[in-house]
Amino acid sequence: MSQPDFVPLYVRIQRFLRAEIAAGRLVEGDRTPSEPELASQFSTTRATVAKAFQQLVYEGVIVRRAGSGTFVARPPISAPIDLSRVRSFEEQLAAKGAVIDYEVLGFASDRPSPIEIEALHLDEGEQVYRLDRLRLVGGERMSLERRVIPGELGRRMSQEVIRTKSIHRILDEDLRLPVLRVEGAIRAGIAKGAVATQLAVKRGSPLLIRDYVLLSADRRPLVRGESFYREDFHINYVVQQNPREA
Repeated sequence: MSQPDFVPLYVRIQRFLRAEIAAGRLVEGDRTPSEPELASQFSTTRATVAKAFQQLVYEGVIVRRAGSGTFVARPPISAPIDLSRVRSFEEQLAAKGAVIDYEVLGFASDRPSPIEIEALHLDEGEQVYRLDRLRLVGGERMSLERRVIPGELGRRMSQEVIRTKSIHRILDEDLRLPVLRVEGAIRAGIAKGAVATQLAVKRGSPLLIRDYVLLSADRRPLVRGESFYREDFHINYVVQQNPREA
């Protein structure tokens, strides 16, 4: 074999496992061949197999459980960051064929906090509505969304629409207030208390948290939100620089 054609053994092991998963011979939750089994199959050492596993674990293809072995991981749910247009989480996943459902945990009026008054430009004494929902992707809990909505808008949202539509669709289709700007931040956190229970994850599990305000064309704040995503949710992004600015 010529040098350019040489493929390291650990890469060959990775390709073998990827092919088994792609062909359906290994599916989510299946135990993969062990380090000794793969070392024997490829006539190599356990250290080489461990190196192959390391990259696959990093990519989320497999998971290693102490005392149990190595298993095929749940495929990650991902959505891209698209800076050129405003699209909801649901629109991005639906474009990939995912089925999105909602489980409403609460929808009721409440007094706003000082931070919410400022973020939503509320008048003194104005109430807000708090909407807590689970997003289910393919029947599995993927994220918890907590929304704070000005009272004048919340009163116009029916129980039917909050059970069936994304907040972007509700604002656009039912209230005629399309979202044209999103201001927010993404941070890391851990699952605590009710959030862990609602997302069906262990307390202390890592979470991706997104804080944001949805605004109309005239910069009117429409909704203040906080979304908690399970660790198997990924955000894909591409950064491209204008060659003239390089």
